[in-house]
Amino acid sequence: MFNFNVITGCALVYAMLLCLPIQAQGLDQPSDILLQQIAAARNKGDMSLADELAARLNQYAHQSNDLNAIADANYQLARNAMERNRYQQAQDHLNAAISAYQDLDNQNGLANAYRQLGLTYRYQANYPQALEYIYLAMQIYQQMDNKSAISSTHNSIGLVLEKLGQYEAAAQAHQKALEIHYELGDQQGIASALYNLGDLRRVMGDRELALVYFQDALKIDSVTGNLKNLAYSHHKIGYLYMVLGDFDNARLHINQALSGFKQISAPRDTDWALSSLAELEMKLGNFDLARDIIDGVILRAQTQQYNSLLADAYYVSAELAYLQDNSQTAADQIDMGLQQARANHERQKEAEFEALRVKVHVKNEAYKQAFESLQREKHISEEILNTKRIGNIANLQAQTEFIRRAQQIELLKKETALQKANIEQQNLSRNLWILAVIASFLLLFLLYSRRVQIKLNKRLGEQVEQRTQELKQKNIELQIAYQEMETISLTDQLTGIHNRRYLENQIDADLEQSLRLHQDWLAGKTDKPVHADIVVFMIDMDRFKSINDIHGHVAGDAVLIQLTQRLAQVFRQSDYLTRWGGEEFVAVARFINRDDAPVLAQRVVDHVAQTPFQLPNGAEYSTSCSVGYACYPLYADNSIAPKWNTLISIADACLYMVKSAGRNGWVGIDKVQESTVPLEVMTPEKILNWQNDKKVVLKRSFK
Repeated sequence: MFNFNVITGCALVYAMLLCLPIQAQGLDQPSDILLQQIAAARNKGDMSLADELAARLNQYAHQSNDLNAIADANYQLARNAMERNRYQQAQDHLNAAISAYQDLDNQNGLANAYRQLGLTYRYQANYPQALEYIYLAMQIYQQMDNKSAISSTHNSIGLVLEKLGQYEAAAQAHQKALEIHYELGDQQGIASALYNLGDLRRVMGDRELALVYFQDALKIDSVTGNLKNLAYSHHKIGYLYMVLGDFDNARLHINQALSGFKQISAPRDTDWALSSLAELEMKLGNFDLARDIIDGVILRAQTQQYNSLLADAYYVSAELAYLQDNSQTAADQIDMGLQQARANHERQKEAEFEALRVKVHVKNEAYKQAFESLQREKHISEEILNTKRIGNIANLQAQTEFIRRAQQIELLKKETALQKANIEQQNLSRNLWILAVIASFLLLFLLYSRRVQIKLNKRLGEQVEQRTQELKQKNIELQIAYQEMETISLTDQLTGIHNRRYLENQIDADLEQSLRLHQDWLAGKTDKPVHADIVVFMIDMDRFKSINDIHGHVAGDAVLIQLTQRLAQVFRQSDYLTRWGGEEFVAVARFINRDDAPVLAQRVVDHVAQTPFQLPNGAEYSTSCSVGYACYPLYADNSIAPKWNTLISIADACLYMVKSAGRNGWVGIDKVQESTVPLEVMTPEKILNWQNDKKVVLKRSFK
C-alpha cells in the first residue's frame, strides 16, 4: 500500500510539472530529460504531448542559445512531423538539424538525421534519394560501431530495396538486422525485423508464414507498447486475413489499425488502412462503399503526394472496376497506376498491374494484348526473383527461423514468470482485503488460505515442470535447426562444395598465419619459410552462357558439377574449393610455394579443355576456362597486408586480362616489388603498366 501511494504521488507531481508554464519551470530543465519525455510520448502515440514538449525544447534551446539543443529540437520536430506523415515539414527540420550537427561535428546526431531524411524520401517513393541518405547514416554508424543503430539502418535499407524489387538484398538486410537486434536483446528491434521479413514473405506469396511473422511482431509490440508499431502490425495481419478469406478477423484488425493511426494523427497511414478497408468491402461485394473509400484515398494521395500509396490505390480502383465489368475504367486506372509505379521504381507493383491487365484483356477477348501483357509481367517477375535469388532467400529463411524459435522460447520463459508473479500478486491483494474486512474470521481464513496455497503451489509446480519439459524439447529442436542452418548456409546446393560465405569465414586466419611466417623470417627469427604462401585462384568457365542458351539450364548445371569434380583432382583436400557464384569458382591453395602457382593454373586449364563435358542428353560439349591468381603475401617486403577483398579483386583483374586476350589461359601476380603500388585501384591496364615499370612480377600463359 505504501509503494502504491509513493508511486501515485510521484505521478501527480510529474503531471503538475508538465502542466506548469515553461516560465514557471525557469527554463532550467535539462534538454536530455525533455528528449526522453518526447520519445516516450511519441512511443505511446500521444502526439499532442510530443508536439508540446518539442516546442518547449525548441524554446529552451533558442533562449539558452544551446546549439546542441537547437539541433536536437529540429530533429524531434522532424520526428513528430514524420509520425503525422508531414514529410516536407520533416525534411525542412531535418536539413536544419543536419546543418547544425555538421557545425558541431556531432556524428551520432548527424547519422540519425541522415537516416530519418532517407526515410522521408522512402515514404515519398523517392527510393534512390532515400538510399543515398540511409547509406550515409550507415557509414557513420559503422565508424562509431553503434550496433543498435546499425541494425535499425539495415532494416531501413531492406525496406527501400524491397520496394525496388531487390528481394534478395532486402532479405539479407532484414536478416542482418534481426541477428544484431537478437544479439542486443532489443525486443522492439526484433519485432521490426520480424515485421519486415514477414512483409517480404507476403510479397513473395508465402502468406501463411508471413502471418506467423506478423503475429510474432504483434506480441512483442503489445509488450513494448509502441502505438504506431501496433497499428502497423494490426494492419498487415488484417490484410493477410483478408487475402486468406477470413473477412471477420480482417475487419477486426484493420479497424484496430485505423484507430491507432487516427490516434497518432497520421493521415497517410490512415489512408493506407482505408485502402485495405476498401479492398475488403470490394471482396464482400459492397462495390459502392468500396468506390467511395478508394476514390477519397486517391484524391488525398494525389494532393499530398503519397506516391507509393497512390500506386496501391490505383490498383484497388482498377480491380474494383474490373469486378464491376467496367473495362475502360479498369484500363485507365491500370495505365495511371503503371505510370506511377514506374515513377516510383516499384518493379513488383508494375508486375501486379500487368497481371491485372491480362485479366481485363481476357475478359474483353483481346488475347493478343493479354499475351503481350503476360510476357511483360513474366519478364519483370523473373527479373525480380529468379531461381538463384529464391535459393539465396531460402538460405536466409533458415537463419530467420533459428532466431525466431529462440525468441519464442525467451517469450515463453517471460510469460511463465509473469503468470507466476501475477498469481502471487493477486493472492497477496486478496489476502490483505479479506484481513481488513473480515478480521473476526482471521484464523479460519488463514487455515483456508493455507490449504488453497498448497493446492495452488502444487498446480504451479506441475505447470512449471510441464513448461520446463517443453523448453527442453524446444531447445533440442533449436539445436537441430541451428545445425541444419549451418549446413545450408555454408554449402553450395548444386555442387556440394563450400560457398562464398564459408571461405570468407575461414580465410583471414590463413592469411594472418602466412604473413606471420614471412615476417618472422624477415626479422631474423626463423629460417626462410617453405610452403608458407597462399595462392588465390579465380576460375571462370569460358562462354558458359552459350551452354544454357543452347542446351538449357539443366545441361549447364551438369557441366558445373563436372567442373567441380575436375577441380577437386587439381587441388588438395586441405585447400579451399568454393563456388563463388554462377560459373565462377575460387580455389585457395594453402601453404604452398608460389613457384607452384603457374603449374596449378595450367593444370586447371588443361583439365577443363582436354576432355569434353557429358550433357544429360548424351551429347558432349567442349569448352575451356580462364584463370587469374594472386599470391600472398603480395609485397616483396611484407610491409603491407592487403585485405581479402583486395586479394580477390586482383585475381579477378588477372582473370579479366585472360578473357580480353582470348580466354583459355591464365595470368597471375607473383609479387609486388614496391610498397607504393596501390592494390585497391588495380586494373588490368594498370597491371600491365606496372609490369613494364618492373613494379610487379606478372606470370601468364595463353593458348
